[in-house]
Order: sequence, then structure tokens, then C-alpha cells
Amino acid sequence: MPKIEIPHRKSDRFRFKKRPELLFAGQVVDECRFYAPPQIHDYCEIIYIVEGTGTFRIGGKSYEVRPGDVAVYNAGVPHEEFSSSSEPFKLIYCGVSHVHIEGVPLGHLLPASVEPVVPCEKYAYKVESYLSEILQECDSQVLGYETLSSNLLMSLITLLYRIIDVKHPFDPLKDKNEITVRTKQFIDKNYTRSITLKEIADTLYVSQHYLSHLFKKELGDSPVNYLIKRRIEEAKRLLRDSDAPIHEIAFRVGYGNDKYFSMLFKKVTGQSPSAYRGSEKPK
Repeated sequence: MPKIEIPHRKSDRFRFKKRPELLFAGQVVDECRFYAPPQIHDYCEIIYIVEGTGTFRIGGKSYEVRPGDVAVYNAGVPHEEFSSSSEPFKLIYCGVSHVHIEGVPLGHLLPASVEPVVPCEKYAYKVESYLSEILQECDSQVLGYETLSSNLLMSLITLLYRIIDVKHPFDPLKDKNEITVRTKQFIDKNYTRSITLKEIADTLYVSQHYLSHLFKKELGDSPVNYLIKRRIEEAKRLLRDSDAPIHEIAFRVGYGNDKYFSMLFKKVTGQSPSAYRGSEKPK
């Protein structure tokens, strides 16, 4: 089989800005008359229907659920659940906090435009598998269970966006001002060379103040901070995947001064470049 190279230009439209935190996992098994009264949480929930049918009232709207469906609650959304037949009802679920997906409001699992009940169709077995494994890891609490559970959660959320993308193409820059979009594109394309806020503003024929204010308002960070983080992400990849010296990596991500690069790297990651490389390289 030919080797498939993975591009590192951040062309994937889906990205976590912050690693989500798994709060809990659980299941409902063989309940013939299941009912969960109205409630509101300050965290998000993912619920997969394994067996049975029911009615979920979410945000004031009723949804019929059946096996292979997943219900996703954003924080602060009122919900109520009950089975609608005498047949056994089975669910697997988990709670999630600290969610931040690029292009989605902080603390939300789904954009407001997407309905909270999603048929998983051909991916149903995979959604069930991820949730089952999360539940098993939480129950076992053996060595590494937190890491495995966290990785499984990120895979689960990513898979949900793949399912949703078929009917609601995901665009993290949807509804964003053209200046914001073009600024991000400019940085993503030119981050490996020395660029300034003035150069970006001049290219787009706007003032530096307006560009910076708009970018931070819409994406939650200043263009300068986004540039730094974009460079550091590439530097982390190079430190993991190559043996290039640190001064060369600094130059390759746009810094002529390797001491300044090391200072920024430690500020962003909490580690020096050499310490990061040592922690990431196989022992």
C-alpha cells in the first residue's frame, strides 16, 4: 500500500481550540418505563440510543428518538426524556465540559443551527463503540484510563461532526466578517515568514486597530496571538517529527532569534522546546 502523506497546513475545517473534559459516563439498561424529569446543566451531554424508542423534549421542542440516534445537549439547554413504548430502553451517555471547537461558541458542542437529535446511520456502530469504550475505561480506572477516555471523547465528538457535515457542511468561519476570514487565511498562508499586523492591515486596506478589534471579537484572540500560536503548533510538530536543531525550527516557523522563539514557546506550552521534544520522543 502506498504511503499517504498528511499535510500540515491546517486544511481540516474541524479543530479543537481546547481539549474537552470528560465529566462522567453512564448507561440506562432495560428500563421499560424510563423517565428523566426536566433539567438544565452547566455542561454538555451526549446520549446514544441503543434500544427502544422515546420522546426527548429539548429546548422546548419534542423529538422522537430511536436506535442509532444521538442526542446532544449544549450547556444551559432544558431537556426532558422518556421512553414511548413498553419495550426495553437502553442508553449510553456522557457529560462533557470545557468544550471549545473552532467556529462554535465556547461551551457548546453543536452550532445553534444544528438540530440536537442526529441519526448516526452508517456510523451508529462507531458512535456506540466509542461511548461503550469510554464507559468501560471510566469503570475500570486502570492505568491510563483518563488519557484513553479523553482521546475517545475527542474521537467521538469529531465523528459527530463528520455525521453532521453531510447535511450541515461545517464551516468554522461561516457568518464571519470577510476581513476576519481573509486575515486568518493570510496568517495561515504566511506564518513561516516575518509578517506584521501592519502588513496584513495594508494588504486588506483597513486600519490595524479595526482589523485587530474585529478579529478578536469574532475569533476570540488577536491576530498577533493567533500568529504566535499557529507558529508554535508547527514548531511542536517539527520537534516531534524531526531531529532538526531548535535554531533551525525557530527559523522555519518565522523567528530569526532562537532565544526569543524559546521564550515564546515556553510561554505558550509551559515547556522549553528541548523539554517538549524530550517528553514527546519515544523512550
